Amino acid sequence: MRVYCETNKGLLRENNEDSFIVEESDRYNLYAVADGMGGHKAGEVASSIAIEVIRDCFKENIPKEEFKAPTFIIESIDAANDRIRKEALNKDEYSGMGTTITLAVIDLEMNIVYIANVGDSRAYIVRNNEIIQITEDHTYVNELIKDGEITPEEAKHHPKRNVITRAVGSEEYVHADIFEIELIDNDVILLCTDGLTTHLSDEKILSTIMECGCEEGVQRLIKLANDNGGTDNITVIIVDNIIRGEIYDR
Repeated sequence: MRVYCETNKGLLRENNEDSFIVEESDRYNLYAVADGMGGHKAGEVASSIAIEVIRDCFKENIPKEEFKAPTFIIESIDAANDRIRKEALNKDEYSGMGTTITLAVIDLEMNIVYIANVGDSRAYIVRNNEIIQITEDHTYVNELIKDGEITPEEAKHHPKRNVITRAVGSEEYVHADIFEIELIDNDVILLCTDGLTTHLSDEKILSTIMECGCEEGVQRLIKLANDNGGTDNITVIIVDNIIRGEIYDR
């Protein structure tokens, strides 16, 4: 399995409030992206906490014979939610901070990927020259789309397009959507924060990966997002094929 990843603060933000995980074991691999929100540097703190807690939970539980990916996902996100809320209560400058999280746990033995998300960072699978969005954005405008009040095109310019309805740390209890997908040969998994999808359509993301390949595609996608405005931090992880390999982290 080959993994390519990069994070970039974009053109307008002073700080990079995105964080990510690439963590592998003999049977299970964990990949995640987080996009923090809050006051001065609070988003950066929230996403870092979430990533740290989820990574630690993975390392602690992965040796156990009874490890189950869905259970790990629920428990680790709950733990991240609790830690962020505790930090926010202890420091006034962190009040109200939170983060999105989108993660993938791959069972290499069973060829299954478990994908989960809270917020509007996304997971896609590229399969048979098509791109499939697995996650559903937890946003105000997506609720309007589902209710038929606006179109997807209108959502791109809606004044509340950046309002998320679910985040890790924002409420006492957090619910992650979890998807179980059987992987087939040549599947490509893409995890990204909304700094990418704000500026690039699914079709452009697909054509870039198809034209450039996965390794060059990561850098190319980030460059295109910046060329189109770069209004947010951008983080991309691409997992290429289900064959064990090395990590490429730029």
